[in-house]
Amino acid sequence: MSGPGRHEKTVERVTEIYVAVFPVPVNEDRIAEVILAGYQKNATVPNSTLVRATVETHAEAVQDLVQLCDEIVSEQTEIDSYRLLKFDKDGIHILSPDHYRTFAQSYARVQWGQC
Repeated sequence: MSGPGRHEKTVERVTEIYVAVFPVPVNEDRIAEVILAGYQKNATVPNSTLVRATVETHAEAVQDLVQLCDEIVSEQTEIDSYRLLKFDKDGIHILSPDHYRTFAQSYARVQWGQC
């Protein structure tokens, strides 16, 4: 509510959540899926770090989320996969990370040569 002379604030409501979950061993016979969060060096500002989590609230950010998760899988030896999930009013949906990868991301480990 706003009175005369006050600025109205626009609230952008969350209608969907995208989450990457990683299988992590709890003990010998049990694995739990977890959401990861941590610090990442900021490439554009060398003296700062970013707090990153494997959760996004906008579809436009899912491509960056997939890139982050692919980096986690390639760098962390104890993690070899993840699932990409979408939560919305219709329930939980399993998504394919391939739908959000760029050409460069899809073929990052390929070496090209002459035929």
